[in-house]
Amino acid sequence: MAASPEFLNVFKGRDSLAQYLDPDLSPPLPLVEIPNSLNPLRGDGVRIFAKMLTALPAQNVKSLPALAMLRSEPNAHQQTIVEASSGSTVLSLAILARALWGHDDVHAYVTNKKHPDSLRLMKFFGLKTVLFGGLAQQEPSDPRGVMARLRKMANTDPGVCYPGQYGNDENWKAHERWTGAQIWRQLPEVNVFCATVGTGGCVTGTGAYLKAMKPSVRTIGVCSIRGDPIPGPRYFSGFETSPFPWQENIDVFQDVCSADAFRASMQLSRHGLICGPSSGQALCGVIAHLQAAKAAGNLAEYADPATNEINAVFVCADLPYQYMDLYFNKIPKEELPPTFNENLLSCDLDPYDERNCLTLEQVFKLDGGALKLQPCAMPSSCCCNNKDRHHQQHQRQYAPPPSPPPSSSGGESPHFPHTPDAPTSLPLPTPPDLLPISLPLTTDINSSENGDSYNCNHDVNTSTATTTRIIDIRPQEAYTRSHMHNAWNIPLTPEPQDLFGDAQAVEARWREMRDVIEGPLWPTSLARVEEGEGGRGRGTKVLVLCGNGDSSRMMVAMLRARGVEAFSVEGGYEAWE
Repeated sequence: MAASPEFLNVFKGRDSLAQYLDPDLSPPLPLVEIPNSLNPLRGDGVRIFAKMLTALPAQNVKSLPALAMLRSEPNAHQQTIVEASSGSTVLSLAILARALWGHDDVHAYVTNKKHPDSLRLMKFFGLKTVLFGGLAQQEPSDPRGVMARLRKMANTDPGVCYPGQYGNDENWKAHERWTGAQIWRQLPEVNVFCATVGTGGCVTGTGAYLKAMKPSVRTIGVCSIRGDPIPGPRYFSGFETSPFPWQENIDVFQDVCSADAFRASMQLSRHGLICGPSSGQALCGVIAHLQAAKAAGNLAEYADPATNEINAVFVCADLPYQYMDLYFNKIPKEELPPTFNENLLSCDLDPYDERNCLTLEQVFKLDGGALKLQPCAMPSSCCCNNKDRHHQQHQRQYAPPPSPPPSSSGGESPHFPHTPDAPTSLPLPTPPDLLPISLPLTTDINSSENGDSYNCNHDVNTSTATTTRIIDIRPQEAYTRSHMHNAWNIPLTPEPQDLFGDAQAVEARWREMRDVIEGPLWPTSLARVEEGEGGRGRGTKVLVLCGNGDSSRMMVAMLRARGVEAFSVEGGYEAWE
């Protein structure tokens, strides 16, 4: 039953998938004239049309012969289906076998030189992959090749079905039945047909139908240049032994280099005709052949006598996505659009997880609600941050060189002064493990810098020991003005108002944080939480505070990537102010 013009493309019932994959029950695939910008011969009366076999349900040209071959095998539904394929044929076999019969025992015999992305694609579609070594593109007639082994396997094992796309007449007859017939219905004024030569089924079968309807149609088979392959098409020297009736249906062969094929495919895709490299190769082939005819003064011989126009059709066979690495290897960088802010490809790559950015309500639930988050009552003279006292003791022991003073603005980090270059830390010796930030809290908090005792007046349960440590990365001036009780200050440079709107600022911030985390001032108990002395550090959480929350998000991502259970606060320290 052929689809009527009013067919609505709706498939229902138990056989909905089988109907959907049946070309006889679908409208003709699109036939689209390419824009003049891609047709250098438009001024010579040449019109070029793309036959979008990529619009098939399996999105590649091979699904038509795959369907015909499976239908011709009466026991395929209960056999192991094996095929030597570079991708499209065996993918189509797997999709169709599952849709027709719920059958999923399909094995792809693939070269071990296949790109990993293509191998993953086969696994995605449920294929069992069997790799073979040696020559990647083997000849079907090679008695020691993979196809000869598969033929022998199918002949000796009744549980194996080998469709054998290179020698199965159902391959080219599928294109005679469907592709050729559709093109004739859509464009009876066709003069030239062009397709790449892989198995040769498409160009042979389509050519056979068009020539039967209009003997003057010229058929062009496009091959790869030896030593310059692209996925799918073959060299002519490997195609000569094909058992298909190609001699009477292919008028001429045209070689096209891989770089031109990839470039043409990219241009077609950018214009909305999304297709892979073999499609670009077919377009280049038809243009090259007609340009040669023009140069020889023979172009008029191809024209329709009634219109004096030349209507050429080429096949878009598959999609480009699985070949991206090849595109970027074949096409010069200058022909591709630039990437701005490329510096971000080498920094700030740790994933941000919104679950690690807590609201104030969530923060107060840390440690089961035992963490007491209150502003320090004496921020300018308290001992919440024991760094100074610790360093004085450390300097007496190791006598390190003195640190440079903070800038007069009070905004720069004394350890990482802001410069146009990436911030770097001074060569301070690594201190011993710092005192835990979240000690069992008491109302008498150490002593001030001048030795006087004071009381922070925090209403704290003295028997409660929390396991969350607070790292405050705001500049010293901001920390001295106001901070959370018991927060450890590791001052960074001032936080930009719109950090992530400036790629250079992001990189500078990331480098500064990396140097801090990996440098001598970072608490060693947080750097080695799994090795905490006496279990101290196991399960330790880190709460990072910055001004507005942006920098703390970045640091949390970096700490998480290093195995530290870290959190930031939505809105940063400003959320408390």
